[in-house]
Amino acid sequence: MRTPPPGPRARGRTRGRIREAPQSEPAASPVDVAPVAAEPTPGRAAHRPDAPAAEPTVGSAAGVPASGRIVFASRRDGNAQLYVVDASGTNLRRLTHDRADDEDPSWSPDGRSIAFTSNRDGSLEVYAMAVDGRRVRRLTRTDADEHSPAWSPDGRAIAFATDRDDGDWEVYVMDADGSNPRNLTRQRGWDDSPSWSPDGARIAFISRRDGSAQIYVMGADGANPTRLTHDDHQHALGVNAWSPDGKQLVYVAEIDGQSEICVMEADGANPRQLTDGNARTQAVEVSAGWSPDGASIVFVSDREGDSDLFVMRADGSEPRNVTFAAGEDYAPAWAR
Repeated sequence: MRTPPPGPRARGRTRGRIREAPQSEPAASPVDVAPVAAEPTPGRAAHRPDAPAAEPTVGSAAGVPASGRIVFASRRDGNAQLYVVDASGTNLRRLTHDRADDEDPSWSPDGRSIAFTSNRDGSLEVYAMAVDGRRVRRLTRTDADEHSPAWSPDGRAIAFATDRDDGDWEVYVMDADGSNPRNLTRQRGWDDSPSWSPDGARIAFISRRDGSAQIYVMGADGANPTRLTHDDHQHALGVNAWSPDGKQLVYVAEIDGQSEICVMEADGANPRQLTDGNARTQAVEVSAGWSPDGASIVFVSDREGDSDLFVMRADGSEPRNVTFAAGEDYAPAWAR
């Protein structure tokens, strides 16, 4: 089986680090990602090199929204399997029980199904199942690898990444039953990690077509691809990258050798850094996604040793650990 590039959801075997991309010429007008706010927010240190890392809030932090369900992948029981937990950190349930690796979960808009990737039949393919883990059905059937499924807002289509075209990674979309697959990117270079805008009109994705891993957006039909980031950072996207109102994107940027959670306007303007303090902790922050109300962001961090799911306010304040488990938890997706 060919090993795909690490997706935005922090596969356990890579601990979510952003893989080095081929060297490229720096952009003509680099955009620095600025820290959010000049003053420290509660539970978070000001962004300066000598500042101690903020201590994460444990448990249900007062005032931090914690409603809904989060599906994620975990290696806590050995190989990668899928679990769901309430956003408060309670009511953990295991969904898959397979000897293979199950990863990259994505909720259907109605919350009744979950798309995911698995190598249970050999190559890495896209599957879907009911929210209780039953009625598993295989959606892609090729000798290639496919991963990073993302359900369209109307539930009729699933975007995904595949190397079925001569080993070149492209973003495809198919009908929700697996039929009618079509290539959206058609560009030499690595295209990966699709995320739908809430209105279904656009898809954000990662591409190395210009060298380093940068964020682009295109029409849902693949038209008019536009580059949003113009800096020398490596970038990654999660399945819920768009804010529910469609005005912002949350993403990962590798800044000063550390993976940090950042946000920017949907047109690429006003990039700002949400997580900080890594100069001391060397923590890795990855796999970010929005809550359904846009008030919170879920992300993955190893700041407490193991790779756990954290939830913080949308401004980066009051992070708290949701999973608290030995073993790696990663690839979270908040039910819409």
